[in-house]
Amino acid sequence: MRRPVPPLILTGAATLALAIPSLTTPSLNAQDFDIGAQVSFGNDSQLGIGPRILTPLTSVHPRLRAVYSFDYFFPDSRGDEGDLDYWEVAGSVVRDVRVRKMKSYVGLGAVIARSSVSENIARPGSSRTTLGLNLVGGLRFPEREYTPFVEARAGGRQFVLAGGVLLPR
Repeated sequence: MRRPVPPLILTGAATLALAIPSLTTPSLNAQDFDIGAQVSFGNDSQLGIGPRILTPLTSVHPRLRAVYSFDYFFPDSRGDEGDLDYWEVAGSVVRDVRVRKMKSYVGLGAVIARSSVSENIARPGSSRTTLGLNLVGGLRFPEREYTPFVEARAGGRQFVLAGGVLLPR
């Protein structure tokens, strides 16, 4: 009988794999990334919140950026199902496309999704971790002190709309 890989190890390994490309680029230093917060809405997972990091990949191409995000969602769970927890960690490589004052972008990314249902009287608890791909597209609206953004991510059965603000570091 094969034993499943513990979710924490799987999550850690996938997160590290997503982070390595931008951490090893020569252009990355303390001034080369923006950090912020986002609010997301998923068709399957509903409302979510979380942090976001945007960093340039100028050593590869001047218009490429890496985007990392974590969303903790608050899905509805029926009383007889127990408490449902759901979160996603996503890492994407996007290419900037200028459209007047807006900065649009498109790209491809990987996502690690984790869902778990707590144990209750009707049934035992369960959890599931999945790894998938996302198509990403969005708009950034650069201002002097901050950068609002909106984004759409689609992959598998989940479609997510996100919006938030990035602050330069």
